[in-house]
Amino acid sequence: MKSTIISFSIFMLMIFCIIFSINYLNSICTRLQNSSMQIEKSIQLNSWNEAYKSSQDFMAEWKKYSPKLSIFSDHDEMEDINNESYKLMNHILYKNSEESLSSTNIIQNSLEHILEMQRLNIQNLL
Repeated sequence: MKSTIISFSIFMLMIFCIIFSINYLNSICTRLQNSSMQIEKSIQLNSWNEAYKSSQDFMAEWKKYSPKLSIFSDHDEMEDINNESYKLMNHILYKNSEESLSSTNIIQNSLEHILEMQRLNIQNLL
């Protein structure tokens, strides 16, 4: 009886940790996606100074949260987002709107893919 209670307690603790980690991952990715969308809007409005400031803010957030995200996701995706973030800052600095928008799109899609891979569904469990 004692081993059953301990096993059930460990199981419930694992379920709690999984739910907490998925919610935390969702909040981080949503925050980063919103920041990326703000950069995209600034680029579309040709507000290059605001876009550059927003991209610096995104990089600060990215450096803060990327170690935590690396626990949940593939390191290649993390490296892709990191590289695109640096490219984005350079494209904004040189006011290249097409490449800047392309980089924001890649960042948003990579963040969405991280979220998609961590959702609880049959496809991800198999």
